[in-house]
Amino acid sequence: MPEAVQEKWLNSPVRRIKGTLSEIRKQVPEFERREFRLPEASGENPCVNARLDTIVRKPFGEDRNHVPVGTVSKDYALVPHGDVLDSASKALTAAGVKAEGTEAALEITEYGERMRLSVWLPSKFSFDPGDGSEIGMRLECLNSVDGSTRFRALMGWFRFVCSNGLVVGVTQSDVKRRHIGDLSPGDVGVVLSSGLAQAEAEKTNFRQWRQQAIDAIRFAEWVNRDVREMWGFKAAARTCGIARTGYDVKIEGQYKERKPTTIETSMLSRVPGTPNHSRNLFEISQILAWLAKERRDVQEQVEWREQIPALLARMRN
Repeated sequence: MPEAVQEKWLNSPVRRIKGTLSEIRKQVPEFERREFRLPEASGENPCVNARLDTIVRKPFGEDRNHVPVGTVSKDYALVPHGDVLDSASKALTAAGVKAEGTEAALEITEYGERMRLSVWLPSKFSFDPGDGSEIGMRLECLNSVDGSTRFRALMGWFRFVCSNGLVVGVTQSDVKRRHIGDLSPGDVGVVLSSGLAQAEAEKTNFRQWRQQAIDAIRFAEWVNRDVREMWGFKAAARTCGIARTGYDVKIEGQYKERKPTTIETSMLSRVPGTPNHSRNLFEISQILAWLAKERRDVQEQVEWREQIPALLARMRN
């Protein structure tokens, strides 16, 4: 079993916490803003920066220190992570979901400046697209207190066959908010209600993908051109390898004068929920979702996942 790779977010180590939404709420640190200034030193006359403030994490858990996590402009509106979780809880309750016991996970950086909340909706929102592996819905919220990541709320799908989920970002329910005002609980609620309203249409879309066979020649052209152009040679070769064998692959051959579909590779681990040979658009979409999920950086995971619809569109055109 290969050693797990430390997940990061813009080069900060990330820890993952799983539990109910109410349990996770207790694991979120608090922050405050202070003047951005140098500490007092002998012989110096430090001056306050008139345009910037410092964001400071308050003592949390066993760490009783105040830790600066970033600098922001004077007009920056600090959106605490706790407010985001509270907004998600209110949105779920309004949608008829018992928020307190809802299964969730929190990915948060070492000093807490960035966080991603994932909330899995109950089984009544899940369905089987036709391959025997259920797909469920997930509400995600991303936030930062240092301005490095915009507040976002979005809906997506995941497969139960893999504990970490294989997500296809086809749901268009999404809100992006710069930190220029107070976070409104309605922001998360609109995303959740919109995603639930679109769910039936997306279920039909998934079923149609399962009926759309992939031509081998067209697939090779798409891997060598479109996937390579968007995600690079290595990801393109892995896409091809997984589609042909059901296993992730490692490049062994020389890149020179080779294409992603022809370079020599060796098989690694089995990709959960993937057949020995992928034959339709739905199965290809799951390969792309797997590769996006496997990115080491949380920011890249989100960016790659959002590029999946565009890649699939190129396949269909």
